Amino acid sequence: MPDFHSLVPIPVTAIRPARDELLALAAAMRPDWQPRDLAGALAAAANNGWPWPRTFLATARLLADPDAQPRDLLAEIASPLERNARPLSPAANARHAAEAKARLDESLGAAS
Repeated sequence: MPDFHSLVPIPVTAIRPARDELLALAAAMRPDWQPRDLAGALAAAANNGWPWPRTFLATARLLADPDAQPRDLLAEIASPLERNARPLSPAANARHAAEAKARLDESLGAAS
């Protein structure tokens, strides 16, 4: 008598990341993009806890937008509620870091 479990198909529900395949698709669709820029944005998404389906969908949306760039994915990672957000400029980054340091120094000085 056959084993019951061998007769029941096991559903394949796991969605597997396909980073290399997505990079190949992007290279074919968007030759104006630098592959390393998208690879970096995909790594940033993974490092920020984005699940693969979310990363894939965001990237697919950008691939279909003729005005989009890989940095737009970085901006969405940084500020997911603002689709058109742009990463901070180096000057703005430095200004925010100086403000944060000044506040930290003030709070440490007040605690003394």
